Amino acid sequence: MDQQNEIFDLDFGNIRIRVEQLQIPGQTFFRVDFSNEIPTLTLLRAINAEQKKFWTSVPEGRQELAGKVGPLIEEYYRSKTQKVCVTTTE
Repeated sequence: MDQQNEIFDLDFGNIRIRVEQLQIPGQTFFRVDFSNEIPTLTLLRAINAEQKKFWTSVPEGRQELAGKVGPLIEEYYRSKTQKVCVTTTE
C-alpha cells in the first residue's frame, strides 16, 4: 500500500522551510527545502554509542544545521500529539 509522505512548513529563523517525511523500512528521514540559497538538507534522528539520540545529516557533514532544524521537526510532531483538556463550569 502506498502511503503519501507528510509535508509541512516551519519557520526557521526569518525563512520558511518545507519538510517532507520520507519513510523506508526501519527508518524515517526528513528532506528539508529552504526558501533561500541554503541547499536541501536530508536528516534523521540517530543514536550514538552512549545511546543518546541526536539529529544528523545524510550524508554527514551538515550536522550543525541538522542539529538546528531537527528540534523544530520534533516540536512540530509534539504539538500535533499533545491533547488539550478543557474543563467547563456552569
